[in-house]
Amino acid sequence: MRVKDAIKYLSQLPPEDHIVIAWWEMDMFYDPDAEQTRFEPPVTKAEWEDVVHIGDDMDWSMTHESLLSVMDMEIEDNREIEDDRKSGKEVENETN
Repeated sequence: MRVKDAIKYLSQLPPEDHIVIAWWEMDMFYDPDAEQTRFEPPVTKAEWEDVVHIGDDMDWSMTHESLLSVMDMEIEDNREIEDDRKSGKEVENETN
């Protein structure tokens, strides 16, 4: 995705809303440091631009399901903590 496309989409959302968003830049996949790179010579910006569309084309549903599962567990834990607090139980290891 191009940055301008992300900005266009995000600008349509209410600025105070909370969202889940993730992005990666080239150096998070292909470090330009010669000692850290996975290719010799290091991946060029042109090569990156040629392959980055894969992120737009791939199925992200498993990533979504993983996030949803973790968020569900957090909501359940938070509700349990709140129920315990309301009932006067001592609450241990609060995460929030």
